Amino acid sequence: MDKKNFLNLFKEENKDLIVKLWENIELANNIDYYIETEEFYPPNIWSILEKTNINNVRFLFKGLREDSEKKNIIIIPENFSQDMPEFNLTYFKIDGKNKFRELLHKDFLGTIMSLGIKREILGDLIVKDNIAYGVIYKEKFSFLDELEKVSNVPVKIFEIDENEIPKSEFQEIIITIPSVRFDSVVSEIANTSRQKAVTLIEEGLVMLNYNIQRDKSVEVKENDVITIKKVGKFIFSKELGENKKGKVKVLMKKFI
Repeated sequence: MDKKNFLNLFKEENKDLIVKLWENIELANNIDYYIETEEFYPPNIWSILEKTNINNVRFLFKGLREDSEKKNIIIIPENFSQDMPEFNLTYFKIDGKNKFRELLHKDFLGTIMSLGIKREILGDLIVKDNIAYGVIYKEKFSFLDELEKVSNVPVKIFEIDENEIPKSEFQEIIITIPSVRFDSVVSEIANTSRQKAVTLIEEGLVMLNYNIQRDKSVEVKENDVITIKKVGKFIFSKELGENKKGKVKVLMKKFI
């Protein structure tokens, strides 16, 4: 695969980010040694790498936790014969516990971005009980040294072990839909009309298994992941049968 065909795999993505990824792939092949990206890539990029043969290169992916969207990538060239490399990542927490103010995700992320840090060098950031948990390429961790306050609340930052990251939490929702067509499911979980759901899909605002899906008629299957911009991320957990009117009952899990 050449550069042009590679870029065509990601027509709707950040071109500079994709070009850098291609350059890392070429470098890994040229030196016959693995390359770890400094950036964390969104799912609509790494999910394509997972299922596409790109010059016989192998890819390893790792994020804040297994179901995280943004993932760091290790590129392993075809002729690399040594032991599998380990990721060079630092897990951290920013402790903003206080008695007066609840700190939100946007507060932590906005403060981090104000330090001049590019969003791409951070993995997912999750917030629980006024503590933000994150992951960053190890050599970039020092960029966070200047972080002393979030929204005027004093904070402390610590390196932590990966197993200290909180597990995913879900809200279970039972929906009733005419069919498992994509537009029908999106309409119900977004609490909007079928027509509005179709518009969201056609405008590329809905992802199915981390890829933009514009086919409104595709059928959703168990364990598929649906992400709707400004609404949330859901797992199509399992079908629960039909009601008396012939509609399908489905258990959905919403990430919270």
